[in-house]
Amino acid sequence: MNYRILGKTGLKVSEIGLGAAQIGNAKVPESQAEQVLLRALDAGVNFIDTAAMYGESEARIGKFISHRRDEFILATKCGDYTDAAGKIVKDYTREGILRTVDESRKKLRMDTIDIVQFHGLPGERDDVQAAFEALLEAKQKGWTKFVGVSHDGEAAARAVEQWPLDTQEFTYNLLYQEAEDNLLPALQRRNMGTIIKRPIANAVWQRTARPPDGFHRGPWDRAQTFPLRDLAGEMPLTEFALRFTLSHPGVCTAIVGTTNPDHVEANARLSDARLLPDDVLQRAKNAL
Repeated sequence: MNYRILGKTGLKVSEIGLGAAQIGNAKVPESQAEQVLLRALDAGVNFIDTAAMYGESEARIGKFISHRRDEFILATKCGDYTDAAGKIVKDYTREGILRTVDESRKKLRMDTIDIVQFHGLPGERDDVQAAFEALLEAKQKGWTKFVGVSHDGEAAARAVEQWPLDTQEFTYNLLYQEAEDNLLPALQRRNMGTIIKRPIANAVWQRTARPPDGFHRGPWDRAQTFPLRDLAGEMPLTEFALRFTLSHPGVCTAIVGTTNPDHVEANARLSDARLLPDDVLQRAKNAL
């Protein structure tokens, strides 16, 4: 496993991280979730991304790998959470943010979480200043070492300019390269820790039919006119997509989610510090 420094945090993170959203699904057996987590650590993956909104994810992480706490760095999110009925609730009030972070600490079995990020940005009806002050208060209380936001685009870049944040989680992949222009430059100037979500665009090229949900439909539509196979040559598409994301010098870690322990190990094996050639990267950018 190759490791990179997560910007100003100074944390040494695996360049391929584990997205733990899917293992939070109650339909995924606990034994399977446990194997995903354990096999990730055994493969050298030391960065895990979760959220209060991801169902059972935080509780399962606390249950199955808290005894290996010194082997991983964890980022969770607040602002959105799943209530007892399984409903997603948005709460960017001071009380809601601090309560959610404290509950995450208990579920994760951690006195101090490595990173807590907003799961998006406060809405128009929210008191934005109070929300960010609450996030920073969690850091002052020692509940988290570092804070950030998980959001795409120019609004995320403005948040970085207005508040003393440490990390940013956002979308960057072959099919969605916009962050190169509207976000990555601002983050690099401030030495922000960058966490890439959807680095393989949810592997939408594996789907033969147009997805019914908007989450997958957008990247699937882009993939239909994108010359993925021509660009990748003999390289498997998932490998090519992941290497594209990791080839950007501003990327610290790319998180890939799965419920298959074998996929965890296969992804980890791609971490060998090999970057795509400059001419291939340029062709991919021109194609978009």
